[in-house]
Amino acid sequence: MKILATAKPDQNRAAVDPWTAVHFAVGLAAGLMELPFSGAMGAAVAYEGVEQAFERTETGQDVFETSGPEHPANAVVDLAVFAVGHWLGRRWNRTG
Repeated sequence: MKILATAKPDQNRAAVDPWTAVHFAVGLAAGLMELPFSGAMGAAVAYEGVEQAFERTETGQDVFETSGPEHPANAVVDLAVFAVGHWLGRRWNRTG
């Protein structure tokens, strides 16, 4: 497993890929909208579970343009950056 995906074929074989930024941004948006952490994180975990299952199918691999499910480390990093984004969004709101 790689730490950083530097090419499309590495996308699901690395802990950090371009989609990691999307997970951070969604977490940030959820925090800025003051969505409760437990519900937002629950939705993020559910999404990762559905994504793992879907990417194990041929249709899922076609939709995501991958050769298989993402490495578990990628799912963990995605959830961690989502949580950090949420925390930062909530923290930003408290500065005003």
